[in-house]
Amino acid sequence: MTRRRTSLIALGIVASLALAACGSDDDSGDSAPADSAAPEASTAPDASTAPDASTAPPASDGAEPAGDGVAEATALVATAMEPMTFEAPAGVGPIDLDALAGKKVAIINLVQAVPILAQWEAEMLTAFEGSGVEVTSFDGNFDPNEWGRGIEQAVADQADLIFLLGVPPTAVAPQIADAAAAGIPVLASLQGTPGKTTGEVEGLVADVGFDYRVPGEMMAQWFVSDSGGTGNALIMSSDDNLSSPDVWGAMEAEIDRLCPDCTHTREDSTVPEWSDGTLQSRTKALVQADPSITHIIAVYDGMTLAIEPALVELGVDEDITVVGFNGTPAVMANVQAGTAVKMDVGNPNMWYSAGAADAVYSALLGEEVIEDPGVPFRIFTTDNIADLDTSVEDPLDWYGIDPLAEYRALWGIDG
Repeated sequence: MTRRRTSLIALGIVASLALAACGSDDDSGDSAPADSAAPEASTAPDASTAPDASTAPPASDGAEPAGDGVAEATALVATAMEPMTFEAPAGVGPIDLDALAGKKVAIINLVQAVPILAQWEAEMLTAFEGSGVEVTSFDGNFDPNEWGRGIEQAVADQADLIFLLGVPPTAVAPQIADAAAAGIPVLASLQGTPGKTTGEVEGLVADVGFDYRVPGEMMAQWFVSDSGGTGNALIMSSDDNLSSPDVWGAMEAEIDRLCPDCTHTREDSTVPEWSDGTLQSRTKALVQADPSITHIIAVYDGMTLAIEPALVELGVDEDITVVGFNGTPAVMANVQAGTAVKMDVGNPNMWYSAGAADAVYSALLGEEVIEDPGVPFRIFTTDNIADLDTSVEDPLDWYGIDPLAEYRALWGIDG
């Protein structure tokens, strides 16, 4: 059957990732030293570069809020806290299992140490079960040289397809070209918006992902509502991930639209700094430099695992509210436990992982790849997380849907 590439699909809820994480750019951007004082004001991405279609709430067009911005934000948050329904992207259907049998797929992971990237890889392996596809994985260890080596190894192993899980294709353009010359299609993923890097690199077939601007808007709406329209937000970005500016750019625009009396600044930290003590030290320095901070909003919730301990160490964990995005189980558990992390935006990650597997099947079968699986997002707080098992993501428990079962039924794979 012929599959068509879909544009961004309107979400059934007030829609919102990463990464944790997320597609990455090999330019790590500026990072202030751990003892830096107030962060500099940031510049959001040029709106003219964004795709025309958007899963963001109607407010994202930059118009003035209808009536009171706090009331609007509160209403949007209430909608975004509800369970969701599954809506398959147009074009997903039965696959030719005989044609797929024995095909070899190599997954090159940006870095397996980031929990959400490890989760996506594991879920993709689960989604491939029963298809006859043989899958190998390679840990890029957040090293451009390793990303390239992984592709070279896949070419030497005569893989039938290479899937870059969060790896920025521009950082490995020569290796992608070599794979294409060998007749091996390469798919990118999670670079900020679906299709963002398609066409930028010779040999790249597609860029499969979801719209990272949407969780940015959702975090902004929650901040405006929670602060009553008077908050001071410290936004923690990680711009060595290509999707990070999409998150904070949409976030800042939505705060400005809904809350002219709110303030916000931004500070950047690279992914390695999340776990080497730098982000924790930087958080302490920034909070000490500006005691008026009411909220810290992390573009990826994996960052909160360093931010929250910094607040505990300073004794201000009951005064500053932390917010993040990705629905990482360890962070969801912190929300549930009543720590300083009060809200996490999550998405059914198996929906994305099954959609990524579907993209692989399409590319292997010579069909057009669906770059946007239409993944929706949900806000979690103590008001709707109490009864969930946060030790592991169960999409039926967390979101009210079973994306893999839905995809398997469409593919014609039993079980």
